[in-house]
Amino acid sequence: MRKFKRIITLVVLILVVLSAVKVAPLALEFLSVSKCQGDDVSFEVAKGSGVSQVADALKERGIIKNRYTFIARVRFFSEGSIYYGTHSITNGMTLADIVNTLTTAPEDMNTVTLSVPEGYSVEMIAHRASEAGLCTYDEFIQALNDTYEYEFINHIPDANHKYKLEGFLFPDTYEFFATDDAHAVIDKMLGAFQTQYTKYFTDFNRMYEIVTKASIVEREAVLDSERATIAGVINNRLAKDMLLQVDATVVYAKSAGLYDITQVTYADLEVDSPYNTYKTKGLTPGPICNPGIKSILAAAKPESHEWLFYHTDEVKKDGSHIFTKTFDDHVATMN
Repeated sequence: MRKFKRIITLVVLILVVLSAVKVAPLALEFLSVSKCQGDDVSFEVAKGSGVSQVADALKERGIIKNRYTFIARVRFFSEGSIYYGTHSITNGMTLADIVNTLTTAPEDMNTVTLSVPEGYSVEMIAHRASEAGLCTYDEFIQALNDTYEYEFINHIPDANHKYKLEGFLFPDTYEFFATDDAHAVIDKMLGAFQTQYTKYFTDFNRMYEIVTKASIVEREAVLDSERATIAGVINNRLAKDMLLQVDATVVYAKSAGLYDITQVTYADLEVDSPYNTYKTKGLTPGPICNPGIKSILAAAKPESHEWLFYHTDEVKKDGSHIFTKTFDDHVATMN
């Protein structure tokens, strides 16, 4: 029996040593202790390359030891995305140095600033990217069908949504190379969404529902203080199996996502669309815009109250709303 225990102990020790021998170099590389060796090289990142493709090319050239440590370093420790073009990688660089080099724009490269406000739809972003000269409107819409390597995309369900990626093009101000294309624009915005979302959530299980609600909150709320309140109204109406009857969903359907309708008429409420919450119960098939983090957090933690209705306060005219429990009070408080 004692001999058997010694054999088991020896086997365990061998496995531990083998694991340490195999894992230690990867850990050293990831923690930026291990340095790349060899001649200085010029490394070309082809236009349209994703992080995985760049990792494969670096591994093939012998610049990095493991593709997964590189991908993890870019995904979780880099604020930017990889720039296309030729990069100089020198002997002695750590993995952190390599990632920093590939995610830093060369000084002589012309850049374009693209500002995307909260609440912009796919169509609105496509127009703005076109105006910035990064791509045409049609190129942007087409690039939405490309493959993008982000974990959260696997949690977007197959649904009757207009665009699969609507809601996940994170609103922010971005810097792009003038030579970048629609794929690069979308990729960076999706990366920003994943970065921001994972700061507050540990998984993507409820993500689609949260972002869909957040998109409605984003288009309805003007004041930050009312975002969670409006999210609470949405939850209350869903719980009672009521039509949401949100004007923003009608405008999304009626305006082809451009939100250029200033007033909703009774005729508009009859628009035939799964996004029309005056006719279809439940949430819209997907987000109706791309919400910011404040609306996402409000949708995830809505205010608890009994309100079922709200309308703009036309006396204050500051973007605030009047919230009521009954339809009679809703009508009575119209001003």
